[in-house]
Amino acid sequence: MLSFSTILDRAPRVPQSRMVHSGITVWAVWSGQLDPAFGQMFQDYGGFLVAEDNFQSVWGFFGDEALNALARMQIWGRVNKLSMSLVVMPASILIGPKLELTVGATVDATRQKVAPAEEIQIWIHPNLKAMITATPGLSTIPAPAPSGLMKVAWELLDPAPGLSYDSGLGWYFITKPLGDPLDKNTSEGWRTIYGKLQKLLERMGIKYVAHEGFILYPLEGLRQFRTWCREILVMIASLRDNNEEEHKYWPSVMAAVPKKGFSFAKDLPRKINLNWDKLTPDFPHMSYRSAFLLGRDFKINDARYASRGNSVDDWCNVRLAAEGDAAETGTVPIDYPAQLVSGDRPICFYCGLTNHDPANCPSKGLGEWNPGLWGRLAQLDIADINEQFKALDAALAGDTGNLAAALLSASDTKALLFKAAFEVNYASQLRMMEAVWRSKGKDLPGGLSQLSPREGEFLWQALDNLRAGNVEETEKFVSQALTRYTRGYHPRAVQGFLAMESGDWAKSAYYWQEAVRLSYTPLQRACFLFLQARAMEVQGDFQKAIGLYKLAGKETPRWVEPEYRQGVCMVKMGFTDQGMSLFTGLMASDAAIFNKVLLDPELERGRIHVLAALWKPWNEAELAAAEALEGLEAMSGTLAIHFPPEDAYLKETTARIQALAKLGTIKNYVAYKDVVTEVRALREAIAAKLDSEIKNIQARRQAQFEELKSIQREAAWFPFPKLLKDFNRDFNFCAAKLNWMRTTTLNIPENFRKSQEALPLVDERIKTLRSRLVSLRIVRDSTFFTMLLGRNFMWMEIAGLAMALLLVPLFVYGLNQFGQGAMADMVERQKWQLQKGLVIVLSIMAMGLAAIKTAITFDSKKRKLFKLADEGKLPAPKKKKDTSKKPAKPAKAGKDTGKKAVPAATGKATLPPGKAAPAAAKPGAKKK
Repeated sequence: MLSFSTILDRAPRVPQSRMVHSGITVWAVWSGQLDPAFGQMFQDYGGFLVAEDNFQSVWGFFGDEALNALARMQIWGRVNKLSMSLVVMPASILIGPKLELTVGATVDATRQKVAPAEEIQIWIHPNLKAMITATPGLSTIPAPAPSGLMKVAWELLDPAPGLSYDSGLGWYFITKPLGDPLDKNTSEGWRTIYGKLQKLLERMGIKYVAHEGFILYPLEGLRQFRTWCREILVMIASLRDNNEEEHKYWPSVMAAVPKKGFSFAKDLPRKINLNWDKLTPDFPHMSYRSAFLLGRDFKINDARYASRGNSVDDWCNVRLAAEGDAAETGTVPIDYPAQLVSGDRPICFYCGLTNHDPANCPSKGLGEWNPGLWGRLAQLDIADINEQFKALDAALAGDTGNLAAALLSASDTKALLFKAAFEVNYASQLRMMEAVWRSKGKDLPGGLSQLSPREGEFLWQALDNLRAGNVEETEKFVSQALTRYTRGYHPRAVQGFLAMESGDWAKSAYYWQEAVRLSYTPLQRACFLFLQARAMEVQGDFQKAIGLYKLAGKETPRWVEPEYRQGVCMVKMGFTDQGMSLFTGLMASDAAIFNKVLLDPELERGRIHVLAALWKPWNEAELAAAEALEGLEAMSGTLAIHFPPEDAYLKETTARIQALAKLGTIKNYVAYKDVVTEVRALREAIAAKLDSEIKNIQARRQAQFEELKSIQREAAWFPFPKLLKDFNRDFNFCAAKLNWMRTTTLNIPENFRKSQEALPLVDERIKTLRSRLVSLRIVRDSTFFTMLLGRNFMWMEIAGLAMALLLVPLFVYGLNQFGQGAMADMVERQKWQLQKGLVIVLSIMAMGLAAIKTAITFDSKKRKLFKLADEGKLPAPKKKKDTSKKPAKPAKAGKDTGKKAVPAATGKATLPPGKAAPAAAKPGAKKK
């Protein structure tokens, strides 16, 4: 025997039922191989398989179609032997939140056990006898039930063999093209798809009737109904996806109603109590009961995206399951709160909701325009939005008026989403009117940020009373304002709102037209044209609304609201693709439009299409953000190589990268776009910083080279190069580093970092070299001064000796010539003593004069000598076998002008080629 509880354990679990329906459960138990026709027969009669195990299964039926199916099964089993027992019981069909189907059973029912009979037996629960009796040809016969069944009066089904027991399932299918049937665009757009629809109907042998824009045709049986729904959805999908025939596509709304209770007549569309203007285009609408019968090849959607059905007789729409599976990854995952768009009142002019009148709109209590709200919304993850939407939906289930005021004054995330729903339609609210009155600008939206204080008597009192809902006071102040400001647009604006709230649309349009005529800036004219368009939109005249929105957009081309509202009108008309093309263009310039479309309560009709269309930019933005974030970690690692840990720019950039990585974890379209933009900007900033740093490194290297070159030029004249061991070590270190920086590629992070680290080391060594160069310069200048002094002294000494040798004989000769013989003889006798004294005196004078001359000409001589060395005009030194063992000889006077000491920088490292100072001549070298 097989247990009923065993098969029920395999049934789907529904912890919380969304719908409960009284139906019929069939528990089948068999032995041997089951004929596939068994399951197909149940499916043709509207049965659905709940669970299946070895040799048993459980089926569910929504109504009495099960009895015809069982009668057919009984007759078929008499011809084809079936070792089977079927237990038929009333049961509750449970439908879960995700529209999963299962059956509920009592505790006694779950304890049942039964064995398959040798020939088919169908046991009928006594509670179903009334339904059996009401079905022609069906009856039951008493019989002893198997011991495992419940202790009730079970009876065996006994159908009359002469009847066919056909399924009573059948539907009337209705198709209606969108738009005015008398409009030329509608007729042209519908012509192609109507032709394809005719061919499909003829191919399937279905007769149809066309009347007042509706096409009606009956569908016989579940198989034809299932086939038709599949064929029509495939045809529409091919037209939508075929770019070459894109102009041939035209949207339409479709609905299917069961034949039971209706007749095939031309007035059928009016009898089914369905608002055709609010149906989602291109999806067949039907009851949940009919949708469940289509089987797993179709996916069920709620008729309105945010409002869920609670009964199997409520409306829904279907699409192909393959398309639906793609939509699971191809639809923005948002759960819009049903309470926000629920309500049976006309659409509110101010906010677009349907749960209050315009006079009681919560938007009247809002303050100024709050564009920063969309920035806060961009920081919310889609999962957080859905969670807060659920909380908002639960909160709005009570007194909507009081709760709305509380939510608008709160500051939590739930309140933020609620405020966003009102911020969508800010341009048609009274706070916008206040901003227009105070604006000093001439264009939108820039003029909204240029506000002056309130000015004007009676005007503000009228507006404040209108916001407070005091109609009588408002009218009184408007009358006074009309007397005071006969040519002002302000009173007409208030009169337009008063007429709108009273439902007099003709007067509101007249007053706002007068306000346009009396306005004197494009900002004001655009605002009142926008209000006229909004009035037409609320009344359902979308064509006129779109035309007025276009006029408002021409007045202020930078204002996106008119174009956005055109897209909303397109979606309301059912032309979702055209509306999405406008939204996509706006999103390209302002990513926040995406969230605005996502939260707009007035897009309910096309929300399924809208969310599917938004998925493509959402997915592209998500992939682009992921790609940008992939290189973010590598960017951080590269910067860590470029700069030391304590670097301020590295710390700042690392913090910025971490903030971007955190932003990248937020699943939000605007956040995705911000990540891509910020990463691109960061990359550009880093590239600019590195280029700047490389240029700075090259400039510092060049400056250091010039300084090192200057040091080399001066140190090269030091006369004792072997004493410069430490000096040469530091010099060679600097030269090696500068040569490496000149020849390496600084774009490589490691080389960049090494160059940055080397620069301060070179600066420090150059500073050391400069300090040492002071003492070297003293020795160098002292040596050069001594050499110049010696040379000058020698020349003067030689000249003095020559004078001394010549002056004494000349003096003696002169005395003799002038008759001073005695004096001449005396000088002749003492000439050596006289010459000796004269030599001493002349030597002293020569030394003094040489010192004076050397001091006067020292600087010019030194500069001239350095210049000749820089120009390379000094003679090359002669090569000697062992110059290191021989001391440098002092320069000889008169023959070594321009000679200098051996260069100090004689180590291994040299300055870059073509940049080093020329080698100096050694002492003792002669000019050629």
